[in-house]
Amino acid sequence: MILLSATDAMNENQSVYNGDMLVQEMLTSTVQLVESEFRNMGFGVPEDQASIIHADSTQIRFLIDLDRDGGFIDTVEYYLGPTSELNKTQNELDRYLHRTVNGGSKAQVGVVVHFNLRYITHAGELLPTPVAEDRLTEIHVVEVTVEVQNPYALYKKASETGIGDRNAWYSSSMWQQTRLASQNSRR
Repeated sequence: MILLSATDAMNENQSVYNGDMLVQEMLTSTVQLVESEFRNMGFGVPEDQASIIHADSTQIRFLIDLDRDGGFIDTVEYYLGPTSELNKTQNELDRYLHRTVNGGSKAQVGVVVHFNLRYITHAGELLPTPVAEDRLTEIHVVEVTVEVQNPYALYKKASETGIGDRNAWYSSSMWQQTRLASQNSRR
């Protein structure tokens, strides 16, 4: 009996450890692209033109010269998809973080459970979302919060769940960038 209990505990710990590693890798790959592009938003955009053209709590659209050739200015959009896109996964909170360039086809940046954006002025004022068109140029800092959970979970025993509780343990990792300011977006 002790041997079976020890084996179960070891298997559970191994599953949790593997889930934690998977979540960290998923989060890192998603965040690297987001952080890089957000830091460079507005690059190559003329001084008299706004860099951010739409700002909401789960969606942002901004201008950037992706090719860095001083030519065509691209429009990049990030937005959170609905949970119905991933209703086949075990985790009911999974959704895609989408990215489009110049209104083209959408690409999935990663699978997340939470993607939230907040916008702060140079004076430290938190702007309400969606940010009004006449206040887009006031955005100085974009605060990004991303949470990723393991799509494969350890199911709980019936005795471990209460009313309203999820029936499984999901490894989770959260990333928040609170000082993501692009010098190019300060227009």
